[in-house]
Amino acid sequence: MLETQDLGFVYDDGTVALEGITLAIEEGEKVALVGPNGAGKSTLLHLVAGFRMPFTGRVTVSGVDLVKSNADAVRRNIGLVFQDPDDQIFMPTVEEDVAFGPRNIGSDNVDGRVTHALRCAGIEHLAKRRPHRLSYGMKKRVAIAGTLAMDPKMLLMDEPTSGLDPRARSELIKLLRDMDKTMLIATHDLEAAAEIVGRAIVINVSPIMEGSMRDIVLARGILDKAGLEVPPVSRLFGILDSMGYQIGDMPVSMNQAVEELTKVIESGGRRVHTHVHEHGHARGDRSPKRGHIRAPVKDLSEDE
Repeated sequence: MLETQDLGFVYDDGTVALEGITLAIEEGEKVALVGPNGAGKSTLLHLVAGFRMPFTGRVTVSGVDLVKSNADAVRRNIGLVFQDPDDQIFMPTVEEDVAFGPRNIGSDNVDGRVTHALRCAGIEHLAKRRPHRLSYGMKKRVAIAGTLAMDPKMLLMDEPTSGLDPRARSELIKLLRDMDKTMLIATHDLEAAAEIVGRAIVINVSPIMEGSMRDIVLARGILDKAGLEVPPVSRLFGILDSMGYQIGDMPVSMNQAVEELTKVIESGGRRVHTHVHEHGHARGDRSPKRGHIRAPVKDLSEDE
């Protein structure tokens, strides 16, 4: 689906943004591009989408080498979702905004594309709403829907979880995890990446490491070199391991931590039933239930 070979880019002032980036992403694969702010993650997405030229090296999308003369055609296979949705949405209503892209390029069945994109993003009920009145999390979904309406073969996501409250972040992670699309996600949110992708590439201007999120978290020297912090969940389980508990797979996210903690407890001869609820129960219901974490959750509207 996507290949880069020794890709590099230098800003006009001579600052090296990227160098020596070689990667390959297969169709249907979800890959995270992780690194600190200033590592070149967003620049790499813009290069792959054909928005920054010239560059050194090679970018190949669906077997076609990206050059200036074919950038518009190649870009039709790739949808870029910006970090800030306010940079991407501007029409009076949600459905008009989602329709703008396919209508602008003369796509057929625009209404059908819009309906499908809104459904995929889980925002059919917002079709007639004004985008600027929505919460930040819902604006991100509108931006995703607008990109999906173009029917790209691959999504490029720039820091999709940044700026979200915990609930909106969890819901967006689930949306991206369940979405049947090839993705390259630039992020420094290691916990979110662990829930969504099967493989990650660490960069800090140049490539540092490639592997699973667990591999990366266990490579402490790599994280230091990349300017990244070990997620709190992983630090906790590192402490448990040093205390003599048998930790099998180092968790990076909360869901992975629940699974691993269940194994640890059961290895000690105790049975446990754990189930983390994604939705809240009735307000004020604090009655204890074995193996359950129960907490009231306030209902929130889409408006801020």
